[in-house]
Amino acid sequence: MHTSATSSHYIFNNKSIHYVVLSLLLLVTLYGLTYSFTRGVANAWYFNAEFSLNDWAGEKSIRNLEEYKHGLNSIEKAHSLDPTHPHYVHMLGRIKHWGVDMGFEDKEQLQDIHQWYLLATELRSIWPDPWVDLLRLNNYLYGYNADTKYYIQQALVVGPYIDLVTQGTIQVWLLNWDKLSGKERAALFKQFEIATKQYFVLEHVLKSAKAINRENLLCSQLKYNPDYENIKSSHLYRKYCLK
Repeated sequence: MHTSATSSHYIFNNKSIHYVVLSLLLLVTLYGLTYSFTRGVANAWYFNAEFSLNDWAGEKSIRNLEEYKHGLNSIEKAHSLDPTHPHYVHMLGRIKHWGVDMGFEDKEQLQDIHQWYLLATELRSIWPDPWVDLLRLNNYLYGYNADTKYYIQQALVVGPYIDLVTQGTIQVWLLNWDKLSGKERAALFKQFEIATKQYFVLEHVLKSAKAINRENLLCSQLKYNPDYENIKSSHLYRKYCLK
């Protein structure tokens, strides 16, 4: 009898453990499915917002408030589902930045946008895009201060040959030419050398320089540096450097 009771108790315990394990596996599976589904939905909303942003960039404008709200709502939904995703944080800042530029948001929002960009760099520090947006906005809000210089250096560390980094750093350096040290001016011309390797990057840099009346600084490099001799016969040189 004792042996029978012990055996029954053993079987009962085994069944209990079996049920506990199955329950835990079921919970883990449900959590995994829920997590995957949530991330999938968030990603769909993100791509919807990205489509809107790319459309605005192509048109260089947002057609109306409804269109802006559509893009904003999309990224806000993505962010609410996955608030620590660096792409969603960065995209939220960029879309709101467009909202300010197009007059759909108050300029006071720029302080919050600055924080979105900063958070994106903290969540993924090796990603150059938010560093570029951050250095540009910080320069606009606070000038060429220690933070702006730091953001420039971080952008160059993680993406020295990335087109967006080349364009953004050169633009901010040119805006602050009179404040640059000799080392910073040398860094500017080093990035300009990278820009000359690609036609569309060089065009963007020259166009931006011309918009702030700084094209002579770059055109003098093209004119007198023998390494750029082939560019002197280009359409870009004639368009931006010959008057």
